Amino acid sequence: MAASSAVKRGIDAGAYRNTGTYGSPTWTEMTLVRDVQQAMPWDMGDASSRASRAKLYEKTQIDLAPQITMRADDADAAYVAMYAAAFSPTTKLDLMILDGDIATEGAMGLRAQWNINFTSQGQAAGDIVYTNFDCKPAWTSDGVPKIVIMGASSAPAFTSL
Repeated sequence: MAASSAVKRGIDAGAYRNTGTYGSPTWTEMTLVRDVQQAMPWDMGDASSRASRAKLYEKTQIDLAPQITMRADDADAAYVAMYAAAFSPTTKLDLMILDGDIATEGAMGLRAQWNINFTSQGQAAGDIVYTNFDCKPAWTSDGVPKIVIMGASSAPAFTSL
């Protein structure tokens, strides 16, 4: 079935952790994720010349910087993996972050091996404990970050950045 026009709700988005290998991924939904903030600003190189008084720019590199907020749960494998990766100097996590469910044709997002940073955790007496993680693409021999578009039968199409 082809993708159809519809409003995308945040509650229907998905964050997935690969529990298999990079070449043969097993995507497991990270169900304790509450919020994801995607940021993908480009660095701009000055491409100006005397042909115009206007400053001209060209995109050079993109800064992929998703932020993931997860409810803390010591028994949840995805939370434990994020927490452990945040404190490890070498662990990288293969995550796919989509603006729809993995089974939704047309859902879009990113896949990369990510360095995970623990950025904050509110522990107010009247609150539920949530942990904020920042993700930055990691160097890996497995490949570069990729744009993902979900196709028919939950088959992802990957395009390298």
